[in-house]
Amino acid sequence: MKKQNSIYTLLIALLCFVSSCDYLGVSDQLAGGLQNTEQVFDNVSYTKRWYANVFAGIPDYSGINSVNVGAFKNPWTGMCDELVVGYGNSSKYNNSDRNAANMGLHRYDGCYKYIRQANIFLQKAHPIMTTGTQGDQLLEDELTQMKANVRFMRAFYHYLLFEQYGPIILVKDKIYNATEDQDVPRNTVDEVIEYIDSELTAVASELTQEPIFEDKDYRAWPTKGVALAVRAKLWLYAASPLLNGGYREALSVTNPDGTRLFPDYDAGKWEKALAACKDFIDYAEAGRYELYKEYKDDNGAVIDPDKSVYNLFQKYTHEIIWATANNDWGGMNGDAFDRRIAPRCEKNGLGSTGVTQELVDAFYMKDGFPVSATAYLPQSTLYQEEGYGTYKDQNDNFSKKYTNVTVSNRYLNREPRFYNTVFFNGRQWPVSCNQVLFYNGGNSGVQEGQATLTGYMLFKRFNRSVSLTNPGVASQFRPSIIFRLADFYLMYAEAANEVNPNDARVLKYLNLVRERAGLPDIETLNPAIRGNQELQRAAIQRERQIELATEGQRYFDVRRWMIADKNGEGRQNGYVHGMNVRGESNDKEDFNRIVEASQIVFNRKMYLYPMPDSEMRKTKNLVQNPGW
Repeated sequence: MKKQNSIYTLLIALLCFVSSCDYLGVSDQLAGGLQNTEQVFDNVSYTKRWYANVFAGIPDYSGINSVNVGAFKNPWTGMCDELVVGYGNSSKYNNSDRNAANMGLHRYDGCYKYIRQANIFLQKAHPIMTTGTQGDQLLEDELTQMKANVRFMRAFYHYLLFEQYGPIILVKDKIYNATEDQDVPRNTVDEVIEYIDSELTAVASELTQEPIFEDKDYRAWPTKGVALAVRAKLWLYAASPLLNGGYREALSVTNPDGTRLFPDYDAGKWEKALAACKDFIDYAEAGRYELYKEYKDDNGAVIDPDKSVYNLFQKYTHEIIWATANNDWGGMNGDAFDRRIAPRCEKNGLGSTGVTQELVDAFYMKDGFPVSATAYLPQSTLYQEEGYGTYKDQNDNFSKKYTNVTVSNRYLNREPRFYNTVFFNGRQWPVSCNQVLFYNGGNSGVQEGQATLTGYMLFKRFNRSVSLTNPGVASQFRPSIIFRLADFYLMYAEAANEVNPNDARVLKYLNLVRERAGLPDIETLNPAIRGNQELQRAAIQRERQIELATEGQRYFDVRRWMIADKNGEGRQNGYVHGMNVRGESNDKEDFNRIVEASQIVFNRKMYLYPMPDSEMRKTKNLVQNPGW
């Protein structure tokens, strides 16, 4: 393993190396001036440099609100009903009706670049034996592991394309040269699914077989668990209505030769999704992954949900399936996540990342009931919108001066995930313990681009020691999580419900996630939910909205479920709401009115991304997605 430390170092250094390269020119840049790729792969240093670049498209879901947020980061949370982001690219694409020519944030070019680099590596990299030092050698065993990792990444990039565009062009192991005809048609949905599935299945046995938790030099490596996780994601996406006969406009899309790209509904895909989820969960529960929990007692009998839902994002835990050290937290002296969720009353705070009222109201009360009645649960008797009450955060080693503060009753008696995700008016900020006031005239009131436009701020994944006030720290590392177990528990529940709503796994895995959050089993609140497919489906969808809030899932979930254009909790067309941040100056009552905060434009063409207009203009065989 020691011989591969240099590979990991190169991987980190080169994560953004080719972000501005054109599709074919990237190979020349990686060659470092050498005349051809054969010379590159006769050189250990250049071979490892090429290898490291293949990993440059690993997503970073901490990248929400910096100016350089791109398609391999997390603009998606600002492009749905979770956040109103006052800064960065996602805000540009949320409030206007885009067309194929001006729609940005494409994964298309990037993924195909990385696929091409992967194919060149797989075909041309070979062992290098010299009489020099160990660092000048590339032994067979090391190369075998490298090629397995690269083969996985090639499949993963195909999956990222599939998630955004639906049916894509399968490159497989083809290496196109500049002089070759690249005017090829898209493959069908089923062809794409089968190819990615076969690649993930084959490579799973070649990857590192156990999770990597302790060795910081290898935590970003794909493992068997990661491959099984992507395969589960693939089949759940394939079984969902969007790509399984539910998108009626897509059913008539054909290639020039008449081949239909989108299939009719196939109930068997839910069976395959359930089987793929089971494969992963069985692997995970064989002592490999577990939901992260902290306890209130030394015996591990009573879960501390507040500490559990906070600290699971602050360090590497056994809940993490895949994460990257490459992140966009930025600290208080940067211009990214941390600074842009810190309020203006804090030194260097820019506070421009606002949580929507829709997300605020999705969280349950501490008794497990919702703030408004749903099809599966009545309204909590604890919820009050009128009046004010007393709230106090818990002191810790960095924040020692929290006091009782007066806040709106709507924020009292909420579940722990609410307090970990949402920072609301009147609450005290960590370390300084300053009371933050978002109303017009308050110490963090409205200022375009420099304050929340909803009267709430994102708090989730912020490290509560980060502050320029003593004893805070200017920045604090934490991993950027790509996959974690709670997501897959809810996927397992979803697939089981679609196959057989009486399957005990439906409520078991839903309740495991609720339990960690301090909530009772859902069937104890409404026994009629058990076995009712529609009610269980609604509960699972709400649980995903809460548990995975702002982690890059909601944008794709509401699309694969095909609920984004429908009235109800998944609706993405119209206004998202917040508190009245532009109300009368210093008027707390006027602030505490729900008003329209920002408009989301959504129509049915937006269920899938358009194929890039630049590609459409130079090919005859590439057909566009519906409506674009």
